Amino acid sequence: MDEGQCRRILEVTEDASAEDITQAYLLMKRIYEREQAIFAAPSMDEFAPEAREAILEEIEAAYRELSRLQSAAQPRIHPLPIILPVGSLPSDGEALRSFREAAGVSLEYVASQTHVRVEFLSALEEERFWDLPLAAVNVRGFLSAYATEIGLPAEAVVPPYMQRFQQWQARREK
Repeated sequence: MDEGQCRRILEVTEDASAEDITQAYLLMKRIYEREQAIFAAPSMDEFAPEAREAILEEIEAAYRELSRLQSAAQPRIHPLPIILPVGSLPSDGEALRSFREAAGVSLEYVASQTHVRVEFLSALEEERFWDLPLAAVNVRGFLSAYATEIGLPAEAVVPPYMQRFQQWQARREK
């Protein structure tokens, strides 16, 4: 089954996102799984049990194929776990940015994967603490998600960074 056929079955456009495809799949599945579909009339053969089963199989196959195509198009960030020599872990924003760039990952991609706004990720990298939320728990969460997404062990990267953030907070409160 080709991509165009899959898109026709799920009734999605060429530019549909993965989320759009999943929503269309779930809707089609809900419609055709019910024995007494709301659109069923005695003359509608497409809702006969055998026809519904065939249609559901087509919907499943179309969704699997589109999901496979979309995942193949997504860049792989973590092909293997990253093992760094002790003492070479990035502990400040500039080193984090250098590591991310060396890995070939854009800040926008990290934002899309972590659901942390680009502005906050940029502030983390530039250590613009005043542009981050004042609650340390938020900064710790953003940093942990960022580090994990670019392949760094958050448990080793977060503490030294958070120490600088908390020192900045203490100076700010004076």
